[in-house]
Amino acid sequence: MRDGRVKLVFRDVLNHGERSERASEAAACAGRQGKFWEMHASLFEKMSETWGASGSDALLALMKQRAAEIEGLDQADFAQCVDGRETLAQLKAADAEQRERGIITQPILEIGGQRIVGNQAFEVFAQAIEAAAK
Repeated sequence: MRDGRVKLVFRDVLNHGERSERASEAAACAGRQGKFWEMHASLFEKMSETWGASGSDALLALMKQRAAEIEGLDQADFAQCVDGRETLAQLKAADAEQRERGIITQPILEIGGQRIVGNQAFEVFAQAIEAAAK
C-alpha cells in the first residue's frame, strides 16, 4: 500500500574500501537510468563474487558484467559513468556526512528520529513507523 507515510532514502556507507566505492558507483550509475534497485539487488545477490574480485580492473569488469544483466540499461552510458568515476565525489561526500552523524556501518535505519541498528524483526520497524506516523 502506498499511502505516503514512509519515504525510503538510501545512503551509501563506504566502509569496505574500493569494493564499496565500486559497488556504490555501479548502483549510482545505474540509478541515473532509473535502474538503481536492479543493480543493488544484483550486487547483493552475487556479493561473494564482488568480495572475491581483487584489484581495480577486476572490480570494474565485474560491475560492467552485472550491468550487462540488467534489461534496459544503456551499457555505453553506464560504462562511461563508471569508467569516468562520475559519481564518486558525490558518494564520498554523502559517506562523509554519514560518518559525521556517527553512521559507519550498515544496516542502520532512521525512522522518525529513532535510529534502528542491525537486522531487526519486522515488528521493530512496524512499531517505529507507527510511532513516527502519530
